[in-house]
Amino acid sequence: MDKKWIICIVIAIVLGLGLGVRFALLSQARNKTEDTELLSEKELAGMEENSIQQNMIEGDSIVNEDEINAVETANTEDNISPNAIIVKKVYYEACDHLTREVEDIPEELVNKTQSDIEEAFPGWTVEEYSPTEIVLYKTDKGNCGEHYFVQDHNGVIGIYTIDEYGVKTLKEDTEISTQYLPEADLENLKAGVEIIGHTKLIEFLEDYE
Repeated sequence: MDKKWIICIVIAIVLGLGLGVRFALLSQARNKTEDTELLSEKELAGMEENSIQQNMIEGDSIVNEDEINAVETANTEDNISPNAIIVKKVYYEACDHLTREVEDIPEELVNKTQSDIEEAFPGWTVEEYSPTEIVLYKTDKGNCGEHYFVQDHNGVIGIYTIDEYGVKTLKEDTEISTQYLPEADLENLKAGVEIIGHTKLIEFLEDYE
């Protein structure tokens, strides 16, 4: 064989071996790089999953706290205000009248609830309830106690009460003299005037003062 051909073959073999080794090294390096990147992605995914789980846990805690706060706020909003009033309504069966009395909330019931009101007023029905106004209702078989009969009594205007049976009882004498009243008013007072309601009684008497 020609010496030149032998040299060419040897060079080709050496070059082939060199290229093979280089290719193998590059392939190994690339595999290592891919493994490294894959591992990093797995770690990142794990970190993200842990972060999501932690946020869910914290989120649940926040929701739960909000729910508790909402319940507490709702309860507070239902509590009785210091400026609240109590309206007492009583229906009297004997005279078929309904009275209405308004009073301030007792200090011991401030910040209490509807159940506390029910305990504090046995025999009453809570007809309406709000933090600023409580309406109580009950019935009574008697009369309202505000049936009056005004009549001349020993020269002054006398005030009588009338019970459910129509019986008149002298309640008190006023200091209003009937001596100098106009004749028409004096005649009315001698016959007597029936008045229902304490407010109307006061208004009636004021006309003669």
